[in-house]
Amino acid sequence: MVVIISVVATMSILSLSGGDKSKLTAQENQLKAFLGLVRDQSAFNRRLYLVVPDKTGLKTYVLLKKKWEAATKVDFLAWSSGVTVAWSVDETFAKNQELPEAGWMFWPTGETLEGDITFSVGGDAFRAPEKENIVKVSWNDLLQFDALDASKED
Repeated sequence: MVVIISVVATMSILSLSGGDKSKLTAQENQLKAFLGLVRDQSAFNRRLYLVVPDKTGLKTYVLLKKKWEAATKVDFLAWSSGVTVAWSVDETFAKNQELPEAGWMFWPTGETLEGDITFSVGGDAFRAPEKENIVKVSWNDLLQFDALDASKED
């Protein structure tokens, strides 16, 4: 009886960690596709776009007639349930450019502000029990991605 319970518990733990990794991979892929879409919309529409992160996801603004408005051609990207998210934005740039909120600017030339977003599953505030439960996605001004698996950073 004890052996059976032990095997079931072990299988549950293995199943959970595999699900965590796939959840992080899915969120990473959604982020990359979303940012690529915003870059493309900025180039095709010849307008400035702004992506703003918050605790629920990413919202997008477009500059129309010298006023920032919600971008109707880009849907809101919600964070997946159970994923903790952290990001870095340039608050000084936002203030100097009089942006509605701090985020990442996209220019019609295809360029963007560099940035990064970190996803974590398990633990709290990136003190995950296993380092493989953290993925950091960084991009440069040409939106070239460098996904860093925290388990490889030491």
